[in-house]
This record gives sequence, C-alpha cells and structure tokens, in this order.
Amino acid sequence: MKKSIISALMVSTILLGSVALPAAALADEFDTKIQQSENKISELNGQEAAASVQLETVRANIEGIKAQAAELQAQQAKLNESITKLGTEIENLNVKIKKRDASIKEQARSVQVDSKANNYIDAILSADSISSAVTRVMNATKLVNASNDLMKQQEKDKNAVETKKVETESKVKELNETAAELEGQKGQLIDQEYQQQALVSEIAAARTTEEDKKAGFLQEKAAAEAARAEQARLAKLAEEQAAAAKLAEQQAAVQPTTNTEVQETPVTPVQETPSTEEGAGEGTAPVTPTPEPSLPTPTPTPEPSVPTPTPTPEPSVPAPTPTPVAPPASSGTGAAILAEAAKHIGKPYVWGAKGPDTFDCSGFTSYVYRVAAGREIGGWTVPQESAGTQISVSQAVAGDLLFWGSRGGTYHVAISTGGGNYIHAPAPGQNVTYGSSAYFAPDFAVRM
Repeated sequence: MKKSIISALMVSTILLGSVALPAAALADEFDTKIQQSENKISELNGQEAAASVQLETVRANIEGIKAQAAELQAQQAKLNESITKLGTEIENLNVKIKKRDASIKEQARSVQVDSKANNYIDAILSADSISSAVTRVMNATKLVNASNDLMKQQEKDKNAVETKKVETESKVKELNETAAELEGQKGQLIDQEYQQQALVSEIAAARTTEEDKKAGFLQEKAAAEAARAEQARLAKLAEEQAAAAKLAEQQAAVQPTTNTEVQETPVTPVQETPSTEEGAGEGTAPVTPTPEPSLPTPTPTPEPSVPTPTPTPEPSVPAPTPTPVAPPASSGTGAAILAEAAKHIGKPYVWGAKGPDTFDCSGFTSYVYRVAAGREIGGWTVPQESAGTQISVSQAVAGDLLFWGSRGGTYHVAISTGGGNYIHAPAPGQNVTYGSSAYFAPDFAVRM
C-alpha cells in the first residue's frame, strides 16, 4: 500500500513538473514566432503597397504614351489625307498639262510651217487698215504669250504640288520614325508593367506564405495549450488519487487488524506451471500429447503458384501502331490564323489595346496568335520580329507577319493573307480590315 501511495505521489510530482516547467517557455516560444510573423506580414504589406503605387505610376505613364501616340497618329491620318488629295490634284494637273501641251505643240508646228514672219505679214497685208493690222498682230502675240504663260503656270503649279508632296512625304517619314520610337517606349512600359505586376504578385505570395506560417504557429500554440491543459488535468487526477490512497492508508492504520485473518486470507497456491522440460509430472492435468502444430497430412503442395506457362503478353505495351505526327502548335496553321483574324474584322483601332474588342496593330497580331496557335509572340512589334525567320515580302504566305520600318525599329505589323495582301489594325479612326501592298507596302516579313 505504501508503495502504491509513493508511486502515485511520484507520478503526480512528475506530471506537475512536466507541465509547470516547460509550459511558460513553450508559450513564450510560440508567442515570439507569431510576433515575428506579424512583423514580417506588416513589412510585406508595406512593400506590396509601395509596389502597387509603382505599378499605377507605370500604368499612368502608359496612358501618357497612349495620348501622345493618339495625337501623332491623328497627324499621320491628316497627312495621309493630304497626300491623297495632292496625288489627285497632280493627276488632274497632269491631264490638263498634257492637253495644253498638245495644243501648244500644235501651235508651234503651225508657226514653224508658216513661220512667224509670214503670219505677221499676212495679218498686216490682209488688214483693211493699219489699225486693223496692228490689232491682228497684237492679238496673235497675245495668243502666243498666253499659251506660253499658261504652260509656265502649269509647270509652276506642278512643281509646287510636287514640292509639297515631297515635303509631306518627308513629314510622314519623320512621323513614322516617331511612331517607331513610341512603339519602342510602349514595349518598355509593357515590360515594366509585367515586371511590376510580377513583383506585386511575388510580395503577395510571400505575405500569404507568412500568414500561413502564422496560422500554423497559432495552431501549434493551440495544440500545445490543449496538451498542457490535458497534462494538468492528468496531474490533478493523479494528485487526487494519491491523496485518496494516503487517506485510505491512514484509515486502515486506525482500524485493528487480526494477523490471522490477514495472514490466512485465501492465498491461492502458486501452481507452478510445468515447464516444457519438467513435462508431465506432479498432479497436473494429464498432458495430452499435442500434435505437431496442426500439419495436414502431407498433400502434395503444388509448385509455388506458378501457373502453367501461358504466353504472357509483353507488359502492357500495345502493338506498335503508327503514331501520327502531331501538328505544329494547336491549330497553328495559316488557315487557322486567318480564320481567327477574320473574326475581328470591323473592330476599332485603339493604341495599346490588346483585344478582344479593340486592338492596335501589335495587339491584334499577338491576340490572334495566342488564340489560334497558342503562341506568345510578344506585346509589341520589335519582339514580334523575332517570333520567326526573316524573309522577303514576296516570300510571305498566309499566316506570316509583315512589318513596316527597319528591323529593331518597326512601327506597324500585319498578318499576311498571301498574294501581297494582309489583314491588320491600321490606325486611329479605322477598324481591323484587309489591305494590299500595292497601296501600303511593308518592308520585310517574318516566316511563322
């Protein structure tokens, strides 16, 4: 009895010690880890906010570039209209000049045949009077001078229009160069936007990870506190059991005990179980010979489950069937590209737009290739130049890309439909449409 009391007291002491000693340290450890996670989360929230502000700044810069591009492209549209108008004027003037040149040449031939002197003499001699002769000579002179002046004026107008055309084309070239620069800036800003978005996502992921860590620490703390409470409950129970045992011992010590009753309490004789060596001895139940552990009569055991060799097929390898050659990229054929591009005919041009309702030139080509071929070819013209192999415009087939401008400085891109034609998002105020190299010729092509 004393031993049981001592054991109970020892158990309660150990349990109480195991709870009391590390509990505070364990709680402090989890609290420290949770506080560190909260500090890290707060720091990441600050970084995420700063990165988001930077992202908005980049997007604002993109909007600024869009405004510049819209203004520039509006100027281009006006210049193109001006060039078209000038071309019509030049064509009309050329027709008039041709007709007048024919008339002037006819007059010149007449003068050469009849000679000026004879004409003047005939005019003078056939005149009724001197005043009439003078009038005829003056009229003839005026007619010749008028023809000469008209021809000079026509040539002057023609030269003026041609000069204006050259100036306008020079201005268009300048604007195209600026457009190429804007396209490059657009590419840089898009790259910055992607980088900033990646940074924001990375910070958000880190914050989520840290929040998960914090949640884990809280769960571990809760589990530790639950285990601590359970240990405390067990310790208290052990303490109560020890107190009860001590009380029982004290009560037993007070009551008189008879030794005979105590000693002669029926003690079950310890029956020595016969060991296997001392066998069937002494008054124990007769040992029936235990049969050999239930071994069945030796029936011929079949060979260890080896089935009669039936031809086992090769391990699930199907008979070699000719594997079809997979087509390049999903639906990435010229026909699929053109079919997707044709779906967007009539949708308006918006600089920097990437679809599906509005497009700029490079946004249109990138969207079509992403949807029809599952390919990312870049968000602006310059990276799209490297999406395939450069070829001449005459070699372009359906689905190839056509570029305007010098390599590395392009400002427009279209999708070839073959035969010198293409489909593209042209310019502000226009819609996705078909075009021809006869009117707007690209500088090089890329085989896709």
